[in-house]
Amino acid sequence: MLPRLNLALPDPEWLVLLKAEREGGKSVSAIAREINMKRPSVSMLLNGTYPAQSLDLVTRKHGAKIVQLYRNEVLCPHLRQGISAEACQEYAARPMSTSNPDKLQHWSACKHCPFNPITLENTND
Repeated sequence: MLPRLNLALPDPEWLVLLKAEREGGKSVSAIAREINMKRPSVSMLLNGTYPAQSLDLVTRKHGAKIVQLYRNEVLCPHLRQGISAEACQEYAARPMSTSNPDKLQHWSACKHCPFNPITLENTND
């Protein structure tokens, strides 16, 4: 077993939302059903005892759904936070920036994002 790293990193936004739901009186079983995740996994996440070294896999599998369900926002993988659907649409529709490296990175991330609303529209046609 690997030793636990105690880096005191802030919780991801989706985990903060799960904890808020639990503190609001919702049962772990109800939360697990809503996000389609196993109850023991949700319990370990909420208690800080999840055995993985990183929450990256959980973030990729469930983060977007949690943010969508509890905040009605899109989880932006580039910004690593929830943004409104309108803001997501605006970022996806922006032209490529050649003068600002941060905007260029975001533009590139949008082009490969599974939640890109422009890409989703084209695949649904």
